[in-house]
Amino acid sequence: MLLCASSSGFAQVNDFGVGGILDIPTSRMSEEGTLTTTYSRKDVADIYAIGYQPLPRLEASFRYTIFNARKKSPVPGTSCEFGSSEALGCDDNRDRSFELKYRLVDESYYLPEVSVGIRDLLGTGQWAGEYVAASKRFGNLDASLGIGWGRFGERAVAKNPLSSLDDRFAVRPSDFGLGGTIASDALFRGKSIGLFGGIRYTIPERRLALVAAYNSDSYARESALNTIPDADPVSVGVEWEASPGVTLALSRQQGNQWALRLSARLDTAVDAPRKRPEGFGSDPSTTAVSRDDPGWDWWLRMAADAEDSGLLIRETATIKNTLQVRYANRAYQLEADAVRRSLELIDLYAPPEIERVELIGEALGLTTHTVSYQRPDSRLPTVLRVNLPEAASIADEIESPDRKRAFRYPNGQFNLGLNARAYLFDPDFPLLYQIALKIRGDSDLGNGWGFSGTWSQALKSQFDRISREGSSLLPPVRTELKKYLQEGESGIDELYLVKRGKLSSNVFYQAYGGILEEMYSGVGAEILWRPDSPVAFGVSLNGVVQREFEKLFGVRDLKTVTGHASLYWATPFHNFDVTVHAGRYLAGDVGATIEVQKRFANGWSVGAFATLTDVPFSVFGEGSFDKGLIFNIPFDLYSPRNTRGSYRTILRSINRDGGRMLDNWPGSLWEGLRRTHGDRLRESVPRMMPGE
Repeated sequence: MLLCASSSGFAQVNDFGVGGILDIPTSRMSEEGTLTTTYSRKDVADIYAIGYQPLPRLEASFRYTIFNARKKSPVPGTSCEFGSSEALGCDDNRDRSFELKYRLVDESYYLPEVSVGIRDLLGTGQWAGEYVAASKRFGNLDASLGIGWGRFGERAVAKNPLSSLDDRFAVRPSDFGLGGTIASDALFRGKSIGLFGGIRYTIPERRLALVAAYNSDSYARESALNTIPDADPVSVGVEWEASPGVTLALSRQQGNQWALRLSARLDTAVDAPRKRPEGFGSDPSTTAVSRDDPGWDWWLRMAADAEDSGLLIRETATIKNTLQVRYANRAYQLEADAVRRSLELIDLYAPPEIERVELIGEALGLTTHTVSYQRPDSRLPTVLRVNLPEAASIADEIESPDRKRAFRYPNGQFNLGLNARAYLFDPDFPLLYQIALKIRGDSDLGNGWGFSGTWSQALKSQFDRISREGSSLLPPVRTELKKYLQEGESGIDELYLVKRGKLSSNVFYQAYGGILEEMYSGVGAEILWRPDSPVAFGVSLNGVVQREFEKLFGVRDLKTVTGHASLYWATPFHNFDVTVHAGRYLAGDVGATIEVQKRFANGWSVGAFATLTDVPFSVFGEGSFDKGLIFNIPFDLYSPRNTRGSYRTILRSINRDGGRMLDNWPGSLWEGLRRTHGDRLRESVPRMMPGE
C-alpha cells in the first residue's frame, strides 16, 4: 500500500529510496518525520524501498533488491531462476540493504548543502559504496556533485585521499560473510574514488522535473553477469508529481535500459485533527440543558452523554467544592481530546458550586493519570478563562465514590474487520499476501479480569505458494512459520484470560494464560513500575508450549521458558522512546534487545530493533542476528470519526530462531499505558482546554 500526503519540505527520492537523482544520491533529504515508499523497475534490478527521516539531519532507507528481475540468461532458451546462477552464469541474487545519510553542512547563499552517506551498511555488499555529496540550488535548478568509494569508485578519477592517512584505506575487502553486520573494515576504502553528479530542473506549474545524472558506478558486476551490456555513465529522465506526495518517473539509464519509478511520501509528524465528538453538546446550535425539567439528574445526563461521546464515566465523588471523576477513553486517539470532552460535559452539567475538577483517567482498566482543572468564573468572557489543566501520570482510586455507574458484568463487544498480511522477501515470491476476516471478542469480567479471543478466517491467500522450508541449528521456535501460514491459514490467533491490577499507585501487573499468539500457548505475568518520570522498569516471565500448525487447541512437544527485565525511557529527544529487554529468549539463548521508536501523539510510530544473544553469527545463519523495523499506523488520521484503532507490524529482513520473543506480550503494559504517560499528557495540556 502506498500512502501519501503533501509536505512543504521534501526531497525527491532516487531509485534507492533516498534523496537523489535517478540512480545517484544527492545531499538532499526531507523534513523530519517523512516516510517514503519507492518501487523502481529496470533491467538491472527491481528495488523496493522504505525510507524515513528520523532526525532533521539523518535519512535512512531499507531496501530489497531483486537483481535481474526479468531473469535474463546468457544461455539461449533458459531463464535465470533463483538458484541457477552457477549453472547459467547469470544474476539470480536477492539482496537486503540499509542506507544511512547524514547532513554535515546546511545550504547557505554561498555554500552548498553537504551530506555523507553509506549505501549498504548492513547488507551483503552487493550495493556497497560510500559517498560525500554537495547540492546547491539556483532558482528552479538544483545541481549536485559528489565523490564516492566502493561501487561509486568504479569509474576512477583519483586516488583514495584517505590512503594518504593510512595504507589500509587503499584495500577494500569483498567478503561480507553472512551479511547483516556492519562491514567497518570496508567503509571509505579502495584504491580510487569516483566522481558523480546530476541536475534537476523543476517546472512547478506543470508538476514536472527534468533530470540528468552522471554515475561513477559502472555496473561492472551486472555486466559481468550478462544482465546488461556495458553501461554508459549518463542517464536522463522526467519526473511527474501525479498527486500531492505521489511521483512517477521515467528515464533512460546507462544508455541500455528504460527505468520506471513510483514513489509516495507522507508526514508521520502531522498534527492529529480535532474531530467533532458525538453526543449532546457536540453541536454548538444544540439547545442548552434545562435544570428545571422534572426528574432532572445532572449526573445521569452527563454519564449518558459521555458514553455517546466515546467516554465512560465510571464513578464520581464530591468533596467540598471539588468533583472527582473517573473516566475511560474509548474513542479518542489523543488522551487530551478525551480530557477536553470530559471537561466540556462537566462544564455543561455539573452544578455551579463545583469549582475544581479532578479527572482520574484509565488505560487497560487501570487508573493511570490525573488531570486537575480549576473551573473559571462563568461570568468572565471566554478570552479571560485561562486556567490551564495540570496533568500527572499517577493516579489513585476514588476512595469513597458517591455516584457510580452500574455496569453489568460480564460485558463485552465483538468486532469484525478485514486484515491484510504480507509474506516478504521469499527468493521465489518476494511479496505474497493474505486477506482475512478477523473476528474479535473482548469481555470485561469485572474486578480487573478480562477474556479475549480472535479468529482469523482466510478469504484470499497466496501463502500456498511458499515452498522453502525453514532451516536452523537452533530449536525451531520461529522457522516453522511456513506450516502455520499454510496449515493454519484459518484458525485461532489468540484466546486468553487476563487479570490486571495495581500493587501501588505506580506499579502495575498482569497475569495471563491461554493461547497467547499464533505459535504459542502458555501462561505468564508482567510487572511494570511506572513513576511520573521518563523512565519505567518492568519484568516478565512466560512458560509456553508451541501450538500445532492448524492453529486450533493442539500443542506440540516444544516447551520453553522465556523472561525479560526491561528498561523503558521516554526520551526528551525528537519523540524517541528507547527500550532495552534483557533475558532469555524462546530458543533458550540469552542476550538483550534494544528498540528505538519515534512516537508521535497522533499515534504514528516508526522504529527499529536489534537483538544480540549468545548465539554465534555462524549458528544464527544468514543475517547474523535478529533485527527489523516497527511500524504503527493510526486509523484516526485517515478516518472521519474518532478512533483508537491502529495497524501495527514488524518487518524483519529474515525469519530466524535466535533472539525471538513472544509476539505482543513482553512490554505490553508499557505499550498499553504509553498514551497516558506524563510527557504525552503535559505536552498536550493546551489541547485539553474545554471550549478551545
